[in-house]
Amino acid sequence: MKPTPIVPAELAFDGNGVPYAPAFGDVYHSASGGLEQARHVFLAGNDLPARWQGRDFAILETGFGLGLNFLATWQAWRETPGCRLHYVAIEQHPFRVEDLARLHERFPTLAPLAARLRAAWPSLIPGFHRRHFAGGAITLTLVFGPAQTVLGEIAGRFDAFYLDGFSPAKNPEMWSKELCEDLAWLAAPGATLATWTVAGEVRRHLAAAGFSVERRPGFGSKREMLVGQYRGGAVPKPPSFGGQRIAVIGAGIAGLSCAERLASRGCEVTLFERREHIAAETSGNHQAVLLPALAVEATRLSSLNTIAFLYALHRLETLAATGHPPVFAPCGVFQIARDGAHAQKQARIVAERGLPGDFVQFFDADSAAQIVGMAVAGPGWWFPRAGWVAPTALAQALLAQAGEGVTLRLATPVAELHGSDGGWQLRDATGQPLWEGATVILAHAHEIRRLPQAAHLPILCFRGQTTHLPAQALPDLLRTVVCREGYLAPPHDGIASLGASFKRSRDLAPSIEEHAANLARLTSMLPTLAGRFDPTTLAGRVALRPVSPDKLPLVGALPLSTCEPRPIAHVEWPRWPGLFVATGYGARGFVWAQLMAELLASHICNEPLPIGHELTAAVDPARFAWKGRSEM
Repeated sequence: MKPTPIVPAELAFDGNGVPYAPAFGDVYHSASGGLEQARHVFLAGNDLPARWQGRDFAILETGFGLGLNFLATWQAWRETPGCRLHYVAIEQHPFRVEDLARLHERFPTLAPLAARLRAAWPSLIPGFHRRHFAGGAITLTLVFGPAQTVLGEIAGRFDAFYLDGFSPAKNPEMWSKELCEDLAWLAAPGATLATWTVAGEVRRHLAAAGFSVERRPGFGSKREMLVGQYRGGAVPKPPSFGGQRIAVIGAGIAGLSCAERLASRGCEVTLFERREHIAAETSGNHQAVLLPALAVEATRLSSLNTIAFLYALHRLETLAATGHPPVFAPCGVFQIARDGAHAQKQARIVAERGLPGDFVQFFDADSAAQIVGMAVAGPGWWFPRAGWVAPTALAQALLAQAGEGVTLRLATPVAELHGSDGGWQLRDATGQPLWEGATVILAHAHEIRRLPQAAHLPILCFRGQTTHLPAQALPDLLRTVVCREGYLAPPHDGIASLGASFKRSRDLAPSIEEHAANLARLTSMLPTLAGRFDPTTLAGRVALRPVSPDKLPLVGALPLSTCEPRPIAHVEWPRWPGLFVATGYGARGFVWAQLMAELLASHICNEPLPIGHELTAAVDPARFAWKGRSEM
């Protein structure tokens, strides 16, 4: 099915100057003050900040609006911090960032925090958007979409609920019986709730779902408000996993990203790499292109890849802000249509999906030439925030960001993985133990199949050869990445990367024929460069990519190879205890790696997940075993 476009909130005010939603005929907050309402109703109503002292804490909000409740919570957390705060907020009609700026002007005491929120504000695209603040102590996950649809997708256990939405009379779907039942499913033991409404139907729905509710003095003109506590038989909230010892095998972009995300949570990570330096194999190319994959239909691949691309941009910005800047050039990417039919499809995707201009636009060839700096072969998509990254510099930035949380063991291949009393023991080729602990992540690409526990995974190995073009032989006018069935990046350190072949092979020897094929791709993108290079004189690099049959990553708990009887759903497939995988990133590893690492770290540390149930299941490595496709 086609995804429903986001309809941004309309910036309007009522007669009292209070932000107003014409679509619902209701205001966003009390005329007596939005910030004061947030503190009285939602913070005090949930007995915060007292309840988050000395612990991790998770909050779910059903209507983000201006972000006042989040900003008030962030401000309170700064003054009386806990350990880690996870804040998940749903919003069907998010504001444009320029409208948020106007709205936030009314709250000068929140100005520094509001500016950071706006700087991290995602493109208005449906789905989950995770953002990190306060050095990673605060994680905000914005979920753009209708509450009645997306609430059931959220995975996690929450300690407090902010039930904020327009009046039940104006927006009944936000307060339905089914929605209250979803809240109960997400409630941690003893979870509390607070809301400004005391409507009888809301009280009855919450009580039926297992919440005890009571009225308290309200705020401003509201005489009463509602608070409650979950009394049902919820599954106990799992303990935090921070501080545990974890081994990660493979110091490419997959393993480094996992190690850094786990270290940010206080885990003690030992990172094993068989080569003598990090990013030595597939992750060691001169340049990697970052751009999303779009489709007319709401495929799992396109939906997840889009969210992963936006999260990758946020992580690059976060690394730079914390003093570990990667080499990233957000120069934009122009993706040329393959032919006339594809150009029509590209234009239709942008128009029908209502995609925002800060994410993608469709340009004819003449308009694109003005952006790219030289003539292009046809019309196509323009991704203004996309670009290229230097893989080795990013790898070093991730390792520096992880700091003392990661112990790196280079030139240390792991040959065997044995069960032990402590969970798992890693051994070298002579049988000598290297490490022992409860949790291991296999992130060493297609090489994971050399371990018997992962030998059944359908990881295919594809060779990719890039061609290095000397910068002095290229026009100075090239300003952006250009791609079609290949890509050309603007020069970096005297070399422009042209790529790439995609062939099922393990051969690492450079090929003149593949250089020639890359040059043919160059001609198909930028005709004026035809015949400028001799393939017999060019250097390049060959790397091997791990690819899954459905082109989606394999990220999650490692399934057993067989299971009898077969589970009804693949998520029920039995797993190796404490053994996880992060592989199958294919040709888009630098788009996938950050979000997949965050997903795996959140799962291991028992935190709310950064994506929904459906997309989490889409990358679950058990999906192939369940389908009977364990041998490829």
